[in-house]
Amino acid sequence: MKQLYFLILFLSSTLVSAQITYTIKGKVTDFVTHDPIPFAAVSIKNTTIGRNTDFEGNFLLQLPNISSDSLLISCMGYTSKTVLIRRDSVTQTINIQLKPSDILLHEVTVHAGENPAWRIIRNAVSAKPSNNYKKISAYDYVSYNKIEVDLNNITDKLRKRKIAKKINTAIEEIGTLTDDEGKALIPTFISESMSHYYFRNDPRLSKETIEKTNIKGIAVTDGSLTAQLIGSTFQQYNFYVNQVDVLNKNFASPIADDWRLIYDYYLADSSYIGEDFCYRIEFTPKRKQDLAFAGTMWIHKDSWAIAQIDASISKDANLNFVERIKIQQELEPIDGIWIPVKNRIVVDVSEITKGSAGMLLKFTNYNEDVIINRPKDLKFYDRGIEIATDYIETDKKYWQSVRPEPFSEKEQLAYTMIDTIKTIPAVKTYTEIAKILSSGYTRLFTGIELGPLVYSGAFNNVEGVRARLGLRTNYEFSRKWVLEGYLAYGTKDNAWKGGGEITKIFSRKPWTTLNLKFVHDIEQVGLRKEDLGLGAVFSAYMRFFTLMRPYYENETRLQFQREVSKGIFTTFGVRTRSFEPLYPFEYRTHPQMADASPTTTRFNTSEFLSEITFARDELAVINDNERLSFGTVKSPTITFKYVLGAKNVLNSDFTYHNISAKYSHTLNLGYFGKTYYRAEAGAILGTVPYPLLKSHLGNETIFIVGNSFNLMNNFEFISDRYASLRYTHDFEGLLFNRFPLIKKWKWRTFTTGKFLWGTLTDKNYDITPQRTETDFRNFSGLGKAPYIELGYGISNIFKFLRIEAMHRLTYLDKPDIKKFGVKFSAEISL
Repeated sequence: MKQLYFLILFLSSTLVSAQITYTIKGKVTDFVTHDPIPFAAVSIKNTTIGRNTDFEGNFLLQLPNISSDSLLISCMGYTSKTVLIRRDSVTQTINIQLKPSDILLHEVTVHAGENPAWRIIRNAVSAKPSNNYKKISAYDYVSYNKIEVDLNNITDKLRKRKIAKKINTAIEEIGTLTDDEGKALIPTFISESMSHYYFRNDPRLSKETIEKTNIKGIAVTDGSLTAQLIGSTFQQYNFYVNQVDVLNKNFASPIADDWRLIYDYYLADSSYIGEDFCYRIEFTPKRKQDLAFAGTMWIHKDSWAIAQIDASISKDANLNFVERIKIQQELEPIDGIWIPVKNRIVVDVSEITKGSAGMLLKFTNYNEDVIINRPKDLKFYDRGIEIATDYIETDKKYWQSVRPEPFSEKEQLAYTMIDTIKTIPAVKTYTEIAKILSSGYTRLFTGIELGPLVYSGAFNNVEGVRARLGLRTNYEFSRKWVLEGYLAYGTKDNAWKGGGEITKIFSRKPWTTLNLKFVHDIEQVGLRKEDLGLGAVFSAYMRFFTLMRPYYENETRLQFQREVSKGIFTTFGVRTRSFEPLYPFEYRTHPQMADASPTTTRFNTSEFLSEITFARDELAVINDNERLSFGTVKSPTITFKYVLGAKNVLNSDFTYHNISAKYSHTLNLGYFGKTYYRAEAGAILGTVPYPLLKSHLGNETIFIVGNSFNLMNNFEFISDRYASLRYTHDFEGLLFNRFPLIKKWKWRTFTTGKFLWGTLTDKNYDITPQRTETDFRNFSGLGKAPYIELGYGISNIFKFLRIEAMHRLTYLDKPDIKKFGVKFSAEISL
């Protein structure tokens, strides 16, 4: 009996031992950013047993036995790591941190037969039309978004500055945030938002409703503008298109149509992701300076769709101020269509100057409750981004309930640190300076702002020293009314100038305003800001030194603007203007009498204005009492404008019709760069003096001015009928990336072309008399040939300088013209 008992006990223990399951679990994170690393390979060393981490970096291995004492963790873009495991432990938790490594290009060895990865990529490219989720009729989902911004790589020089010392003193009692190398991190911004995102394909429209936000930041508030920018609208990455837009730069997708010209591929593995069998493909750019990704993607075996992708951009790419960009995306099949459900983007910005800090930006996005192929009515998408009336949510329990992952201790500490840093007086001062530089205004007191400061002073030959004081109200004063006004005085002409305007905001959804404006000031023929679309800095510069054909203008304007529907914006108005020249000028009041006609120097106009702009996929947000446009995503912008000048209306002197159209667009040519072009045409019908005609903008400075003809003299050509075409093609690093030494400098090449056709009818030329003693007709029209300028140059010299060589090809027989010129400008871009 005792022998039987021991036999049963032995068999039972053997059976229990045979049923033991060993569990190894943990999390893989980035050594520098602390972010989880999805899709990393975790395996028992020297075996084929392993799994990939999920989107949160977690892994779980369940094994009947442990055949090795080591765990191997690897992921492209990181240094592989081996950690010890306990073979006798049933359950163990191991957290691993991987250090980022330079992305090395694969050494390609030519074997007989085709690279096995090519067949998979070729099928994935062929299946793009059916797998591209942007091609279905519609989709929508509920989205959780989190954005984090930290200052990192804080230099010793910056640490010694007073403001850094004050920040350290203020937060050291709370705690410290460091990376794993012990370097300090200073949190500056954390936001969370819940939104509902909608997309429709035909026509291509989108809408996002921001339902809840929670924002903590230095120099930002939980205002409506910030709330509109932190949703998922600005974090859309689609790898099924040939070029993926990242920070307004186009990077070739690893499944672009011309994939073999750009990438090397390696079939690393095949495994199940959930219930889906996928191929694991590693990809690297053939030339590391090219705007392309390196990373890993999992291609679904049956549909050839991307199931997961981990794509990085290294500091070797032809980018400025960026150490690394990483995009991680996980997709799930919804009724056969793979939709992104998890996205993580990390941008590591380098120090712009030696004495500054770097910046780490992290965007995390989770999408759920996905619905496909149920498009809404077109009217539903009219408001691209809108926010709920009760969007500000500070209840901690609410956010704890909706977060896909709870906040880490470091994230909770960052919230407290941001609140403390904001109270430091020096930080408040720097914050105010930053606001002034970005908006041009400074807060005078509640509801009133002073500015634009760039216009505060000038010096020119007419006014001498010009001093200007401008004020405006902001949203603290009213969210329905905006009041603006300014006064200016010249020490040479001893004259006051000024203006004021009142704007009534009837609606923000859709944007609808009525504006009344009065101005008495000096303008220059052909250089009115609103006609040329000049920026604030260049407009301010035009007030300096010698004013060209200056005149006093009294303007009264009533203008109504309305966003009729998404992408369609209309303007209607009436305007009266007077022209009082401060230079020699005359025109014939009865031009049909030729030399017998009386002449005068002044005139008045009364105009009825109408304008309509089509910008189908425009991204626009409301910033307090302003509407800000970020331009279109892919579509062109088309504008039609009609102005009727009516004689004998409020003492107007002329009847005329001014008709114009403008078409601007950006073409992404993938591997070959980007082309920006603008076509414009117009006609002024009627008999009017030349200040009412089209004065083509010349440029006699050494600077490049985008809207001008850079080798044309000022006031060289005037037209009453005209057409023009301007283009710039940026090759990015297409040329210089191929030269071993130059590619390190990250120079970029570009070409430009400017073409102008125009006529000046005799009646509009003859209305200006010819005098022996005064040359009133010191202008001319174009002939049958177009005016042509061609240019080429290098940009991104020292990361900011742009130099262009230009050739003027026509009208070379005119006096005092330049056939060739070299000009430069400064621009900061990625």
